[in-house]
Amino acid sequence: MAFWDRKEKPLVLIVFLLPFAWMLGSLLMGQYFPDPGKLLMRLSGIWACVFMAAALSVTPLMQFKRFKVLTRYRRFVGLSAFFYALLHLVIYLVLFAGLSWRWIRTDLVEKPYIYAGVLALVILLALALTSTKNMMKRLGRNWKRLHRLVYLAAIAIVLHLWWQVKSDTSLALIFSAVFALLLGYRLWRKRKAKR
Repeated sequence: MAFWDRKEKPLVLIVFLLPFAWMLGSLLMGQYFPDPGKLLMRLSGIWACVFMAAALSVTPLMQFKRFKVLTRYRRFVGLSAFFYALLHLVIYLVLFAGLSWRWIRTDLVEKPYIYAGVLALVILLALALTSTKNMMKRLGRNWKRLHRLVYLAAIAIVLHLWWQVKSDTSLALIFSAVFALLLGYRLWRKRKAKR
């Protein structure tokens, strides 16, 4: 059990940052050219979805004793989902849109799926800012109510994925199925508790 004390948290953080290090290293080595923005947006978006799914998986997995240790890393997983979602936006603004307001304004009109993505990011930002123990104490019961918005963020992500689909629906299908299962499990548990 010594491995699961708090000393390993920096190592856990490094593991969660490995996809970012891989993307950054590949970019610096010129592997994503001539259009790095498009591929990096896709990769950062995939990792944001992966960590979002992982964050939603913690509660179901905690029903098993061997996975209860995951409670220590729930915040890490949630913050990682926010980090990769934020990275997704930064890559869009800098590498894809080139910080051109004219380009961004055109996209806001022609690509409404951006609004769903921004909604998910804003929710994740609110959850990240209130993820500390001090904020839990300050908000009291409202903390749980606020953090239930993670379900709305998951729905917004699914909308973001489907709204931009052109031909390849594989990612949208995979994450829709995963989020549907995880949200469905929570609804089932809630109904069971009421009974």
